[in-house]
This record gives sequence, structure tokens and C-alpha cells, in this order.
Amino acid sequence: MRIPAHQWCVLAVPFLLAQSVFAAPAAQPGDVGLRHDIQVLADYGAISGPVTTWPISWDAVVADLEQIQANDVVLPNRVLPTFDRVLARAQHEAARGQASFGGSLAGAEEPANIRGFSRTPRERGELQAGVSWFSRHVSLDLNVSAVDDPSDDEDARLDGSQLGVDLGNWSIAASTMERWWGPGWDGSLILSNNARPVPALTIGRNRTAAPTSKWLSWVGPWDMNIIWGQLESDRAVPNARFFGMRINARPLRGLEIGISRTAQWCGDGRPCGADTFWDLLLGKDNLGDDGTSLENEPGNQMAGFDARWTNLWFGTPVSLYGQMIGEDEAGGFPSRYLAQFGIEGSGITRGQTSYRWYAEIAGTSCDVLKDDRFDCAYRQGIYQSGYTYEGRIIGHGLDNDARVVSAGVVIVSSEGNSWHVLGRMGDLNRVGDDPDHSVAVTPQELVSLDIQYSFLSKIGTFDLGAGFERREDMATAASSSDTRAYLRWTSKRKGR
Repeated sequence: MRIPAHQWCVLAVPFLLAQSVFAAPAAQPGDVGLRHDIQVLADYGAISGPVTTWPISWDAVVADLEQIQANDVVLPNRVLPTFDRVLARAQHEAARGQASFGGSLAGAEEPANIRGFSRTPRERGELQAGVSWFSRHVSLDLNVSAVDDPSDDEDARLDGSQLGVDLGNWSIAASTMERWWGPGWDGSLILSNNARPVPALTIGRNRTAAPTSKWLSWVGPWDMNIIWGQLESDRAVPNARFFGMRINARPLRGLEIGISRTAQWCGDGRPCGADTFWDLLLGKDNLGDDGTSLENEPGNQMAGFDARWTNLWFGTPVSLYGQMIGEDEAGGFPSRYLAQFGIEGSGITRGQTSYRWYAEIAGTSCDVLKDDRFDCAYRQGIYQSGYTYEGRIIGHGLDNDARVVSAGVVIVSSEGNSWHVLGRMGDLNRVGDDPDHSVAVTPQELVSLDIQYSFLSKIGTFDLGAGFERREDMATAASSSDTRAYLRWTSKRKGR
């Protein structure tokens, strides 16, 4: 087994930083039940900070929930089991000075090639071992995986690891954690966990308190994340770099907004200096603008915004959300938008079982709200491997030129066991033959249904899933049907 050198290097960077205080552990994306619980608490005001950017700092969650306790804020009785469950887990995960040891074992038959907010196995077989340790100075979350028959030829991985230190409320880390930017449940147009995580140096806030300045207090609780990542060597522009930045805030209790920006730049044979990065930040990357040519074009960028608005209808939260990400720039603003819109609602039964339903539509062609521009999204003339890492799209798992409706239901029991049912229907790769398309090389109609169940036991957490998928080629009318299934066992114990 081998672990790529750039992953070892990125995890070593924080050792160079000497002065730090209070490093923070984080909850990674993929746990649908946990995300549902956190969103319930946010919708009822128990969590005040943004919750559409993952990983989420456990310290931020603990700070909000403990403040609710200290101020004797009265929550509806039906919310209390969720409150207690999340607070107990957050305090456990954020505990300092004691090591945690964990492992997982997973097997899958036909792993899904369109990945939403989930922790389904990526390969047919996965074995992972890990250790976590947090102090007031350093956060360490090291996970080493071995996989069977990897699709990207990387049979040993450090995915899900992080080593960080803090400067005040800011965390600086070398990270291979998965990321999810946006309110969608079945995808994010700009950064999701569809692809394996890009090894990166990251900067982010540990706690999301609102500004104290009277001029900025209207912003409300806010978060900021910056990524400097390293892409793989086996691509059209080897060793290209990845930059990402996201700011999101909750100016009102029921409103969360986010602004995101990413870029591919540098790489073998491409300009990599500070002036190139500065031009990239200023958006001077359109051919013909200010002398920009193929030889000195700074990079390939995506940028846009998202929002989630919640109101209580008949005592239960109902939310509208959307995300628009531009594949190009015009007049200093994003253009040629990809779009995703959704609606969701949640509730809690008298038996203390909570549930969430959602429906969303995603269009991944450029100018999808006007006249579709095909073979544009997640593609670029210089960075011809596209907006990918290890062969999978960094943004929405549908890849480009798709139009798909997704609907799902999440159910979480009072004990923390969860069900997730997800259905998809729509068109993939609507334009034509594309040998580089990651999910459909020809135009195809898609219908799929997946059911996942997660339950806690004395020996760990078990995740079980099964799915059915039917595709029909739009040109030949030939159809195919496939089933898939997986089983994962995960255990994590505190050391003595």
C-alpha cells in the first residue's frame, strides 16, 4: 500500500506553527441523522450559527447549546430529546486530553456513482483505523484506510484526517476531510463529498459568534473557510492547485446565506506566482481582458451564492433553499449559472421520533435558467480534466448537463437510529456522447431509489443500504437496471 506524498506533506504543515490555543475537532459530512438533528436545533433557535458548511466545529455546537442551558431558554418539549442527544455527542467529541481510537469495515456491491450527503462506501471493500486526540493546543484526527480494487488506483488513503492548531478563534489545519458547501441534501453545485477530499491547508473559525461591532452586528453569527488544496498528478495539468473560500452567516434566525468561490490554478507548465494568484482573486482570468491569453490565464473559477429561509408553519419548520453557481464571470460577477432549488420540512411525533422530508431540483448546465449552454459546466479548455479530483466531480455528483429531481425522507428515533430514503428522476448528460462524463457517457434517463438505515449497538454503529437504479439511453432506447447494497460497521472508543 502507498499513501501519496502530497497527503503526507499537507498533514505535516501545522507542526511549523508554535503558538496556538484551543484547537477544535469537527463533525465531517455524511451522517444524515446528525445533520438532521443539527438542522432541527438551528430551526428552533438552539443553534445560532450557520449549519450549511461542513465540517462543522463541535466547539461551535457546544457553545450554542451550553448557552441555551445557562440562560434557561425554554424549548418545546418535543425538541428536548434532540437537544440532549446532540449536546451529549458534542461534549463527547469535543473532550480534551483523552485519545479516541476507532475503526470501520465496509463492503459494497456496486458502489453508487452519484453520491449525495452520505457516507456510503466508495469502493467494494474498505478497512479503516484511526486515532483522535485534542488538547488546548493541537487537534489530531488521523485515519488510515485500505481499499479493495480502487477506482483511482490509490489503495491506501488518509481521507478523513486533520492536524490543526489555533490562533485565537481561527483554526489552521492540514486536512483531508470531506467538505460540503450549501443547503442541498442531494448535492452541492460547488463543493460536495462526491469526490474524495482534496488534501488542503485550511483556515476556518472555531466558533461562529456574531461581530461585536455595532456597525457589523447585523451580520449575525458567521463562519468563514479558506482552502489551499493540491490536486493529483495524473491529470491534463499535473499537480494543479485548488483554492476555495466560503463565507456564510445568519443575519436573521430563519435566514442563512452563503457566498462561495473556488478555482483551479497553477500546475505543471502553468503560471504559479503571487501575481497570478492576485489576478485570480481579482477575477482577471477572461481571455482578452487586460492582456490575458492562454499562456498567462490565471485559472478556472466558479463562484456563487446560496440561501436557506425557514418559517414555522402550524408550529413546524418549513424551509425554502437554493444555490446558484456561476461557471464564468461577466462584469465582475458570476455568470452562466448552474442552479439548485429545494423545499423541506420537519416535525417530531408524540413518540419523540423526528422526521424530515425534502424535494429539490438541480440543473447542471450553464445558463440553466435561460437557454442551456451544454458542455460548459465543470469543463475548461486549459484544465481539461475538468472540475474533478481522482476522476469524480468536486461539485454536484450528477456531473454536467443534468436535470434531476430528488426527493427524500429522513427519520431519526429518540435513540438516534435513523432511516434515509432517497429517490431520483431525471436526465443525465443531455447533450450527447461525452467519454469524459463521470456518470453517463451518453444521454440517459435516470430513475433510482435508495434506502439507508443506521443503528447504534454496544459494539458500534451499523449502516446498511440498498438501492435500485434504472437507466435508459435516450438515443437507442436501450435500458439497464442495477441493484446495489452495502454494509458498514464503525466503532470509536475513548482511551483510559
